[in-house]
Amino acid sequence: MKKIIILLIFVIIPAFSCSVQANSCSDGTEPTKIIRYNADGMYYDYICGNQNVFTGGSTVKANEIKFPGKFYTTDLKSCEAIGEHMTFDEKWVIQHVDGLIGFDWHTHHHLNSSSINVRHKPITGPMKTLMGATHNAIGNNNQTNIDIAKNYLVELARTKTLYDSIGRTKVRKKPSCSGTWGTSKACWYHEYEFARQAFTNYMITAVWLKDELNNQDNIIVSNYIKDMYIKFVKQDKLSDETGIYAFANGGVARLLYASWTNNTDLAAKEFNQRFAEFEKHIFDDGYIDNNSFRGIKGQFYHSYGLDIILGYVYVAELWGVEIPADLQTKLVKASKLVNLAITDPEKFYSRPYPYGTALGQVKKGDPLNLFGPAYTHPAAIAIDTLMYKMTGIELEYDPIYLSRRSNNSGIDDLIGFNANCIK
Repeated sequence: MKKIIILLIFVIIPAFSCSVQANSCSDGTEPTKIIRYNADGMYYDYICGNQNVFTGGSTVKANEIKFPGKFYTTDLKSCEAIGEHMTFDEKWVIQHVDGLIGFDWHTHHHLNSSSINVRHKPITGPMKTLMGATHNAIGNNNQTNIDIAKNYLVELARTKTLYDSIGRTKVRKKPSCSGTWGTSKACWYHEYEFARQAFTNYMITAVWLKDELNNQDNIIVSNYIKDMYIKFVKQDKLSDETGIYAFANGGVARLLYASWTNNTDLAAKEFNQRFAEFEKHIFDDGYIDNNSFRGIKGQFYHSYGLDIILGYVYVAELWGVEIPADLQTKLVKASKLVNLAITDPEKFYSRPYPYGTALGQVKKGDPLNLFGPAYTHPAAIAIDTLMYKMTGIELEYDPIYLSRRSNNSGIDDLIGFNANCIK
């Protein structure tokens, strides 16, 4: 059964790639071989002419940007949703975060991960613990714990934690994930991917603590953020992605760097490009390219992608940005599809993939529990709050999701904050 699931995930065809094969351009020219990325990692695709080339719009102006100061809020307040025991007063919190300082993620990944199972908890777990404890320290105005959080922020920067991980430029020269899929070898892209995600959460924590840093601490942290940004974020190519995945395909990291450096031009550029990417990937009926067409996991990854987009547009509005009307309409439809997948899964899965046949797509007559129960993605810990706040749509009752979303507490891995703190 595991082999069937692996095959299903691997063979789902990404956006547009199924319509173009090598040596098959309609105008007689040779297709261009490019590298693309999705949740399963890096793979190769062929495009003809300007097919699927991402450009972006120009509706957001730099003078419209208003940095809120704390990423998703202007004032970080005490929030029950973070978890009352997530504080630096707890011994396990200190031990957990201590283990992150100077951690050799590169070596750990290649010794312990496989192409399918990425053992990323040694970096993503402590970083989330640091975030949660920092959030509570600031929210409760506990200066002793704020100082502890600040010291961790500086020490992670001083030791250049995660900087030795492979960056975006070099990962492009490594074999794609498809070359190691199903083997015990770790995928190079996953090393890069989770280093970028952990760094994004670091930047959120840094933005929260910026006012607490003295001049020397600020220099250490700023230099680290600049070096990490150049290596893990700046080299991203927006046209590489198919579907919508963690931190808006890296877009949140750009917003955070813009906030840290007070660069309104960068923030405006990021919003314009990401909105255009969202509108490209969300079809007119609300289905999300790649995410919604991953076999029986379509519901899983549709809600995953929507949670990310909703979190991103919430931040955009907070920053003074107006959401394009067409995008807002699509978000409403995508939210309704989350509910459709719960109440009428057969109808949800009946939507054909528009770019050929996505292998693994649920076909008429297939049992919907063939590969296990379908449910809303549990990492989207407050998608119900985001859906209602951003679209006015209430999430339908999904018992599996509700039992697996970790009691709705902590930091959302996908957007960098808990939406239940903005109620």
